[in-house]
Amino acid sequence: MKRPAMFGWLLLALMTPGTGAAHDLGVTQATLAERADASYELRVTIAPNRTALVAAPRLPSRCKFVDHPSGRRAGDGLVYEFACQDSALSANDTIELPWRREGAMLSATWSNGAKGRRFFPREGKTITVDLSLLQAGSGTTLDAASRYTWLGIEHIAGGTDHLLFILGLLLMVEGATKLLQTITAFTIAHSITLALATLGFVHFSPAPVEAAIALSIAFLAAEIVRHHRSRTKSLGYRFPWGLAFAFGLLHGLGFSGALSELGLASSEIPLALLFFNVGVEIGQLAFVGVLVLARVALNRMTVAHFERLDPALAYGIGGLAMYWFLQRTLAIVTPVFSS
Repeated sequence: MKRPAMFGWLLLALMTPGTGAAHDLGVTQATLAERADASYELRVTIAPNRTALVAAPRLPSRCKFVDHPSGRRAGDGLVYEFACQDSALSANDTIELPWRREGAMLSATWSNGAKGRRFFPREGKTITVDLSLLQAGSGTTLDAASRYTWLGIEHIAGGTDHLLFILGLLLMVEGATKLLQTITAFTIAHSITLALATLGFVHFSPAPVEAAIALSIAFLAAEIVRHHRSRTKSLGYRFPWGLAFAFGLLHGLGFSGALSELGLASSEIPLALLFFNVGVEIGQLAFVGVLVLARVALNRMTVAHFERLDPALAYGIGGLAMYWFLQRTLAIVTPVFSS
């Protein structure tokens, strides 16, 4: 299968504002604690630079805030305190969270000792918390599998750096068999480190990993440019599956960093790990499918100057990756020098 120059439009679509940010599922972790006097504490885990994304909850009409509706800063997040008159919160109540987040992972502890846990996605401009879903457990296994699968799909869809790495691999690879080997190696590798990190066998600082992921994309782009200049096949071109596996281990740490922000209960980790990874693979394969279809379409075009776009595209990928690397490295060293 001849490899044409391709996908310049894909790079333009991927180069959107904020793509240099570290991996973030867009999910906020929160806990709701009920006291015996029908008063409540809603504690939201959120970094100081993201508090603007979280607004005051909209409570049932009989419930009022004890302190300021904007909450107070405490520890690693915000705390909202409120009380309900006449009757405590019940399964018939809902709480609206007008948060600019993709969803909320909410845990509830009730005054009778019961506990519940649930992921609530954003619908429109709000996250609707149906308290009936927090009365006992977090739903069926099928329900949990569905929500973690969708989280995986959404994460890879927004993981621009991972998608650019896959795009770079496809620019390197010739032939369907070698493509299958390369994508499979990348999948196996990031599944290994995703599992090890999420289960706690590997510990790392997310910021250096994010910087290293950006550097891996720049390295891949440099390989493509070098190949087009010299027309010789480097080790990476001869064994792209080996390159994909080595860097896949690194990218798996990036996936696990995003998954760990959910604050998963230990009993829920295996299920979340399995189906989050399934979702990532579904999204990844869908992206590869789009690229392959684009390749087939461009194969039928005979315009010679298309071949010149491959190194130009590699320059674009590499330039964007180096921008991310410098941005993420600066975010690491700035607190050191400012302290």
